[in-house]
Amino acid sequence: MVPCIQQVQIRNYKSIAQISVNLELFTVLVGPNGAGKSNFIDALAFVQECLSESIELAFKNRGGIAAVRRSSAGHPTHIGIRLILNLGDDLYADYAFEIAAKPTERFNVARERCVVEKLMGKRHSFEIEDGKFTTEIPGIRPKVAPDRLALFAASATEEFRPVYDFLTSMRFYSIVPVRLRELQEPDPGDFLKRDGSNAAAVLKRLQDEAYGNGQYDRLCRLLSKVVEGVEKVEYRAIGQKETLQFKQDVGAKHPWTFNALNMSDGTLRVLGLLLAVYQPGPYSVVAVEEPEATVNPAVAEVVVEVLMDAATEKQVLLTSHSPDLLDYKELTDTQIRVVTMEHGRTLIAPVSQAGRDAIRQRLYTPGELLRSGELTPDLKAAEQASQQLNLFGPPNVRRPEQS
Repeated sequence: MVPCIQQVQIRNYKSIAQISVNLELFTVLVGPNGAGKSNFIDALAFVQECLSESIELAFKNRGGIAAVRRSSAGHPTHIGIRLILNLGDDLYADYAFEIAAKPTERFNVARERCVVEKLMGKRHSFEIEDGKFTTEIPGIRPKVAPDRLALFAASATEEFRPVYDFLTSMRFYSIVPVRLRELQEPDPGDFLKRDGSNAAAVLKRLQDEAYGNGQYDRLCRLLSKVVEGVEKVEYRAIGQKETLQFKQDVGAKHPWTFNALNMSDGTLRVLGLLLAVYQPGPYSVVAVEEPEATVNPAVAEVVVEVLMDAATEKQVLLTSHSPDLLDYKELTDTQIRVVTMEHGRTLIAPVSQAGRDAIRQRLYTPGELLRSGELTPDLKAAEQASQQLNLFGPPNVRRPEQS
C-alpha cells in the first residue's frame, strides 16, 4: 500500500467552515474558480510548513493569522486540522491540532494529539493542551512552547518519526511558466519549489544522480510526446545563473538548441509538472493546481496519464475545472471530489448519486457533465460529514468509510 492521507478534517480555515473529506491515492478536486479548491490544498501546505518551519512563518506566508482564520460573528474561531494517515506496512496514524488566536496577531496551540498504531500491534500516543502534556511521551520533557507543534519534538522518537516524515515531505505546486523561462539563481535542487523557479537545478540533480538516470530519460521521453519535436531538455549554466535548454528536431541534420526563453508557456508548464512527479527524493504527497492551464487540450490526456502513473508511488492530488482532464479514460467517479461554495462556505463531496449513475451507465462522461453544469456534489453526504466532524474524537487509525 502506498502511504497516503485517507481523510482530512478542517475547521475555520479561510473559506472552509468545517469539512471532512476522504481522499484516494489519485484525487481530482473539481469546481469553479473561487469555490475553495486552492484553500483545501493550502490547508495541507499549512500543516507541512508548520512542521518543517514554524507556525509563525506559515501564518506570515499567508498574510497573518487574520487572513487565514475564518471570521465569524463574534465567536472564537480556532483553526483546526485532523489527518488520518495510512503510512504503509500496516502502520496507521491520526494527527490533529487546533490553533487559537490571541490579540495582536498572536496565537497558541490550544490542543494537539497524535496516535500511531501498528495493525495487531501496540498503540502509541501523545496529547497536549496549552503547552502541557496530558498524555506524555517517554523521554520527552513534559512541556513545549505554546506556539510550536509538539510533533517536531516527538519526531525524535522511533514511534512518531514516520508521521513527521510523511507530513513534512508533502509537496505543493502551482507552476508559473515565466519562472522557468527566466535565468534562475543557483540552488542545490533538493526539491522543486512551488512555482518551479529552481527547475534547472532540480533537472541537473535528476541528470547527475545515478539512481535518477532512468527518471531523467523517462521525463525526456514524455516531454517529447507532449511537445512535438522536443528530444531532450538539459541543464545549462550561464555565468552565475542557471537555465534550461531544449533540443528540438526541426527537420535539419542535427537538432536545434533553444533556451527556455524561446519555449511556450505550455511546454514549460508540462516540464514543471514532470519535474514535480519525477524529481529525486521520497515525497509522500504531490498536489498540483490546475495542471491543464496554458496546456493544449489535446495534451490533457498525457498530463493525466503521467500524474496517474505517479500515483503508483505517491499520493497525487489535483485541482481542476477542465472537462478534458476529467474525460481521461482511466479516471473514475470515485476519484473525483466536487468543490462548491454554499452560503459563503466551501463544501467538498463525492459526485452526486445522479451523476455517478449517469457516468457508470455511460450516459455521460464526467467532462460532459461538467460542461453542462450537471457535475454536482452529494451535498447531503457533505453536510452529514461536516456535522459529524470531531477533531479530537475517538482515534481513528483505520480506513474511513467512503461517502
